[in-house]
Amino acid sequence: MKFFARTTCLFAILLFFLSSTALADPVLPGLFGDHMVLQQGREVPVWGWADAGEKITVTILDAARSTTAKSDGSWKVELPAMKAGGPFVLSIQGRKTILLKDVMVGEIWVFSGQSNMTFALSGAENAATEIPAAKYPEIRLFTVPEKSTLETQKNVSAGWEACTPDTAEDFSAVAYFFGRDLYKQLHVPIGLIHSSWPGTSAEDWVIPGSLQGNPELEPILQRWDAAPPPVKQLAFHPAEIDLEFDSFELIKPGGEAVPFSDFDNGTIVNSLHGLWTYDWSAAPGAVFDLAQPGYGGSGYAARVSGSMAANDGPMLRTSLSPGWSPADLSTFAGIRFRYRGKGQFALRTLQPSIYDFDDYSSKPMVASDEWQSTTVWFKDLRQAGWGIPEDFTPQSLSGFALEIQQPDGFQIPPSGLFDGMIAPLIPFSIRGAVWYQGESNAPHAYQYRTLLPVLIRGWRQAWGEGDFPFLVVQLPNHASRKLEPGESWWAEMREAQLMALRLPNTGLAVTIDVGEADNVHPHKKAEVGQRLALWALGTTYKRDIVYSGPLYASQAIEGGRIRIRFTHTGGGLEARGGALRGFAVAGADKVFHWADAAIDGDSVIVSSAAVPAPVAVRYAWADNPDCNLYNKEGLPASPFRTDDWPVSTVNDK
Repeated sequence: MKFFARTTCLFAILLFFLSSTALADPVLPGLFGDHMVLQQGREVPVWGWADAGEKITVTILDAARSTTAKSDGSWKVELPAMKAGGPFVLSIQGRKTILLKDVMVGEIWVFSGQSNMTFALSGAENAATEIPAAKYPEIRLFTVPEKSTLETQKNVSAGWEACTPDTAEDFSAVAYFFGRDLYKQLHVPIGLIHSSWPGTSAEDWVIPGSLQGNPELEPILQRWDAAPPPVKQLAFHPAEIDLEFDSFELIKPGGEAVPFSDFDNGTIVNSLHGLWTYDWSAAPGAVFDLAQPGYGGSGYAARVSGSMAANDGPMLRTSLSPGWSPADLSTFAGIRFRYRGKGQFALRTLQPSIYDFDDYSSKPMVASDEWQSTTVWFKDLRQAGWGIPEDFTPQSLSGFALEIQQPDGFQIPPSGLFDGMIAPLIPFSIRGAVWYQGESNAPHAYQYRTLLPVLIRGWRQAWGEGDFPFLVVQLPNHASRKLEPGESWWAEMREAQLMALRLPNTGLAVTIDVGEADNVHPHKKAEVGQRLALWALGTTYKRDIVYSGPLYASQAIEGGRIRIRFTHTGGGLEARGGALRGFAVAGADKVFHWADAAIDGDSVIVSSAAVPAPVAVRYAWADNPDCNLYNKEGLPASPFRTDDWPVSTVNDK
């Protein structure tokens, strides 16, 4: 199973060169295809390319709009606003006619961010029951392939799919749960466009030019300007790789070598009857073959060669049995093999108990023209640390993988993912966007107060649809729990995300109760999608519901205690699981102490014997706080602080 949705090219988009080549048919962006969803209730842009001067007519139902392709071949029409429904046929007629079938009209949302947005339904809590139930033919799924570039893209190679157990399994869990909950309430077709990339930062997703001239954000540009030329080169041109591997041996503790795989018979079967496999879609510019001669001047070697773009992840895998069943390698201490060529790679062990790709891996190795021999000792393998810590189990391994990596120092340039993964979606009409990101920016949390609003404003400006709804997932609880109040990058990040509510038509899903101490990718994604959907239903769709947990409104000092007032109290405040916890109070010395807290109507009274003259309160201010304030509808209160004292990341830009 996969915990992260893998982007897959579902059909090839016709390549075109408008300046020199005639187009026999009108050409549409990848967003337009069978099974697509168009936004209801507003004009719908439809665009593409054709021969210069060619008349194009776009028709759906009884609405038709015509235009003529410009000198560069581009054309665009706007269909009138339509009511939800379908399936319909969308006709694009030029010298020839394209018919798009099974087209629905409903609600379109875009989902973006990093790995917790990429996290697939297959890894979510209760996946075993959720996946078989994912039978919603009027929910349509679209995943944008990963692409980093400084050249604004106009097209995307992907396609729409109806939501089935097979298509939902590898789709973004948060997006799926959001869309499912909307569908159950709105009863209209739902289109979910997923465009995210694990491990990325917010500055990768801002519109070009939006960081310039902002003193708080200029350091981001300065870091990119200071990057070595080879690093910058990767933003424009793929890296060339040509790696050969041969003579694999399993090594016993005493040093005895047992042959494992040498390819000399021209096959890809190893000594345990497992096979070497390669995912061709992981790096379309690279190929796998057996090359002559192999190590020692004869036979064959396994070779991966070609080009590797920023988003590519080629991996050569071998199983330890014909059907990937686990094998017992506990009698061995490591694996030895030879390699040469051009490129960087690491060896990963494939362990059935690890589901989130945080495999036990070697340090990166860099190949040269001459054959090199390396022994990877199992005792030296380590997890990267971003997944769930698991014990290494040599008695139960399903295989090995050679992960081809980008050269050390690879960086996604500022705006590189906007240009590559968001720009191709514009001007497709949407209802709103959902953003789940922040982990990578946590060391610069104070800067994020400025960066996130810049991103939101930039997307709205680029789409030209006004202040469309923009919903943010606040980071969940994570890491070890601290015994005393203190500073916290993640708390500062949650504050920055909370502050985004100052922008019009923004929303916040508080997830302070669904995280995991030892896993930055928590499995409770249904709650995240549900809370996002509640905010959308209560605001965008005007449903009379409680859609948010309590949010801090104000404080009033009342002698030796402080009264905290909240909005979004719903049916009233409540402490779940015992006495109210998570509050700390400080006096003028700015030293925080745990406080007693009690609910008083729609307020909370906070005090501490250690602070006779309190001036400030903080709630759930930690990476993994022990906190339990909710409203009676079961929605948690957002972490907050009442002070404006400098935080730990204030100078980290």
